[in-house]
Amino acid sequence: MLQRNYWIGVVCFLALGCNDVQKAIENAKKETPALPRENYIVLLDLSDRILYNNQQQVAKDLTVIKSIYAVFRSKLNSKDPTHLYYAVNDKLKVLIAPQKTTPKSLYDMVGNLRIELSSEQPEKKASVVDETEKMFNTTLPEIYRQAVISNNSTDYSGADIWKYFNEDLEDDLENNGQNTLFILTDGYMDFEKTEERPAQNNRFTSCAQIINNLKKNPDWSQKFDQDDYGLLPVGKKFPNLRVVLLEINPKEELNGEFNLLTRIWSKWFAEMGIRTFRFIKDDNINEVRESIEKFMDVKIAGKIEPVQWAKVSDIDSNLVVLSAASGENNTLRFSTPLIRNSKNINHSAKPLRATKEVLPPDETDADFLPAKKKDEPEVKNIPAVIEKDDGDILKDGTPKKGFNTGIKKNKKNRK
Repeated sequence: MLQRNYWIGVVCFLALGCNDVQKAIENAKKETPALPRENYIVLLDLSDRILYNNQQQVAKDLTVIKSIYAVFRSKLNSKDPTHLYYAVNDKLKVLIAPQKTTPKSLYDMVGNLRIELSSEQPEKKASVVDETEKMFNTTLPEIYRQAVISNNSTDYSGADIWKYFNEDLEDDLENNGQNTLFILTDGYMDFEKTEERPAQNNRFTSCAQIINNLKKNPDWSQKFDQDDYGLLPVGKKFPNLRVVLLEINPKEELNGEFNLLTRIWSKWFAEMGIRTFRFIKDDNINEVRESIEKFMDVKIAGKIEPVQWAKVSDIDSNLVVLSAASGENNTLRFSTPLIRNSKNINHSAKPLRATKEVLPPDETDADFLPAKKKDEPEVKNIPAVIEKDDGDILKDGTPKKGFNTGIKKNKKNRK
């Protein structure tokens, strides 16, 4: 009799235990208040900074994006140590800056590189995070492979980052959340021939235009302030946005060019009400990762293995992206053999093919990487220098000459 009562007690205990577990899960789904929402935007500059003879930059970009995604996951885990993410509604997406020589197919492809947890069922959020990581593994290398179209810089148009801020950024922001924009660029914002770029007094849509006007002046710093040089204002404010400008690569055509580049961007950000931003040079990938971690106030779990890139050349028709061997389970690995789709080739440019030459982001290669310099400190609470609203300088809301940015625009913003 005692033995029978014992087993009845065990069964009841186990039943109650299962009910408690189920109840905890239901409470997590229904009763946990939503955590503060974070929105991550990664904007890619696929201009001649990644042309044929500088494909080392491709490996750097892919590794940087891996680090940004790892930050995204680490933030999720810090909000929900169970890794179920029931109450987490963070968002991340990758975009390509408007660029005339970038095939429309790439804008279609990049549209799949996004995750929005608020639109997912609670029990599916964890699996969606894993599935999105796999999508990044395969799609990002393919995008970069097709973006390398030529060995000639003139075959590329520049990435129109100014246009993205002016026309599209507003629609990508979350009103009730913290927005962070990561921009991978060399810092020059060149997108057209100099004579075709809009200008107004000493305001331009390209950093290179400003530098060309100042580089022959021995006291460019004083002239920059005195004559109110800068980028054309976009006439919009983004107070709920912080920006990380990555992979800045000064050409050093004048002494202190990196400082001038950062002053140009700082002034432009301040005029748009953006008060928190960070500048990170095209540096050792581990230094870049540490700078991102400090800015985002998070520690990435595990090691991010540098991506290796099979250089596109004129020998073979395939391109293979390889990843260094890694035992880490939480790292992105770009290892898919990729075959060029002929309909996406820019037939006006010299055809490019792959060799067996694999390019990891070698931090000691003086041909590709500048000497180590500290990245600019985080800048906060910079007062706006000027406040002008000249409207939309580039009134081209509809595609012209067959060019389509691939970024959907809100009808109310079209001119």
